[in-house]
Amino acid sequence: MTRKGKHHLVSEDAVLVDREVLSDTAAVCAVPDNGFVCVADGVGGNSGGAVASKFVLSELAKLDNSITLKSYLQKINDVLIRNSKQDEINSKMATTLTGFCFENGIVRLIHIGNSRAYIKQGRYIKQLTQDHTTYNWLLSTNQYDEAASCNRNEITNCFGGGSQFLLSKLYVEECQPFTLAALTSDGIHEYVNLDTIEDIINGEENLEEKCGMIVQKAIDNGSEDDVSVVIICLES
Repeated sequence: MTRKGKHHLVSEDAVLVDREVLSDTAAVCAVPDNGFVCVADGVGGNSGGAVASKFVLSELAKLDNSITLKSYLQKINDVLIRNSKQDEINSKMATTLTGFCFENGIVRLIHIGNSRAYIKQGRYIKQLTQDHTTYNWLLSTNQYDEAASCNRNEITNCFGGGSQFLLSKLYVEECQPFTLAALTSDGIHEYVNLDTIEDIINGEENLEEKCGMIVQKAIDNGSEDDVSVVIICLES
């Protein structure tokens, strides 16, 4: 489920399932045997966030086996930056990207930015990704007072943003096996804590209802941002 924010004309969030890019909608889709399930959150502080998120996902859907995944992602970033420089208004357009690549029984985790990936272990939910944010960087350098007063959502790494350096922390690695995973944009996880997500995922509702409950909880808790949550079930 992915929804535009309360005051947004268009959603800067988008979701890729196999080769279909979804935005501001809800859907139940088959997990691809060979393909992607990803969330991209266009950077709200930069014009063109919606363009950036949809461009990266649309290009990712075109991947074939003639090039490695990480090299292909770097190529997408090069094209995004090159295109953005032709548009003064959108010259710094950028997006996060977090999700999974399924390929012949192997699952790879892709991550940059502050969207998140989780997997379920028993009844517990484990966060797989680390947010690439100023807040996390300040904490890692023991600057706790500065972290307490900074913008928690300010990202330090992303696709685009006018600089290839911002992609330097792109993570693409084989993922540990799982039967259930979840992806969220920050419009969700900044307003719904992990315990609540865990409780909802462990509930009796179907997956579509669980996505709706998580989205509604974020809105109830004050989220006016675009919101995206994807629950991936590999159980038979």
